[in-house]
Amino acid sequence: MIRAENMQAEHLIDPIGVDFTRPRLSWTAEGAQRQTASELVAECRGVTVWATGKVPGERMHAVYAGAALQSRMMIAWKVRLWDENDMPGEWSPAATFEMGLLHPGDWKAKWIRANLRVNRKKRYPADDFRKTFDVTGPVASARLYITACGLYEAEINGRKAGRAVLTPGYTDYRRRIQYQTYDVTDHLKAGANTLDVALGDGWYRGSLGAFSHRNVFGAETKLLCQLEIRYADGSEVCVASDETFAWCNDGPIRFSDMKDGETADAGRLPSYRGQAASARCPVIPSSSNNVSVTEHERFAARLITTPAGKTVLDFTQNIAGFVAFSVRGPKGHRLTLRLGEALDNGEFTQANFQCRGGPPIEQKVEFICSGSLDHYRTKFSLFGFR
Repeated sequence: MIRAENMQAEHLIDPIGVDFTRPRLSWTAEGAQRQTASELVAECRGVTVWATGKVPGERMHAVYAGAALQSRMMIAWKVRLWDENDMPGEWSPAATFEMGLLHPGDWKAKWIRANLRVNRKKRYPADDFRKTFDVTGPVASARLYITACGLYEAEINGRKAGRAVLTPGYTDYRRRIQYQTYDVTDHLKAGANTLDVALGDGWYRGSLGAFSHRNVFGAETKLLCQLEIRYADGSEVCVASDETFAWCNDGPIRFSDMKDGETADAGRLPSYRGQAASARCPVIPSSSNNVSVTEHERFAARLITTPAGKTVLDFTQNIAGFVAFSVRGPKGHRLTLRLGEALDNGEFTQANFQCRGGPPIEQKVEFICSGSLDHYRTKFSLFGFR
């Protein structure tokens, strides 16, 4: 029996927080020689907002033409197909897409930044922001809308929001800033909760381009986020970034750069002694509307010794990625990893990716042990290495 599979909205599977208002909906036909007709029905909270009726033809896509899409609407859509004998198949399981924040007025959050005067010539540790809030009843849904000028990683009650990394992604921050939307319903608990966001330099003010120019888009990293909670009784609350967010930069990430690497001190915890400062940003964020950058393959290293007796960890192929490790060492013991792509006469080298006339690209991770068993993965750096 013919059936619709691989259902996507703008080439995305069940996306949330999107801002396209006439999405292209697509599918593939399985279980028959060919599709001769299709029918699509879309609903919002059980109410039909679009029904095409039977549409003859082999076309396996349609442009949404139902009721006007509004911020936060979730659309569930399904498809029924007819085969080469004009026999209908069963309705497909519902696919979904959820709208994000379509209008500037949907943002209740304010841009915030580190509460210090920035010297463009200095490098700074990562910023840590925290907001404590209460959950007062059964939660029906919760969405975190978040972006940054810099790179962010958000946690709710110690659990990372989503699987995306290196967010919000690389754009010309002067013209376009992407935001991401995360379903964090199951991150919340009754009573007191915490939202923690770490903020690194990233492409915004870190090393960029062949000659590692800094502060290309700005010298002050910034954060914008709002957590919208809808309770089972229909009431809603919004936890939005503003000057009431606690801030500090004395946490574990002492240095981060997309090219030069990361320094982390596992013995440090953020103090949150200060408060965030307000920031200005003229760009209205837009949804990323794309496939997130996520971790995929994992490679284990093999240990080799160079002719000169140096220790090298070989991950067997050249990759763009991160390093993660577990280590137990005396408190304050420093571990240094340098990352490279090739061997030169059997010896580790970084010479092959250096640019003449520019500052050296370090590709280095420095980790300071806490004295216990430590687990670490770089957050705000990306390396090309083997």
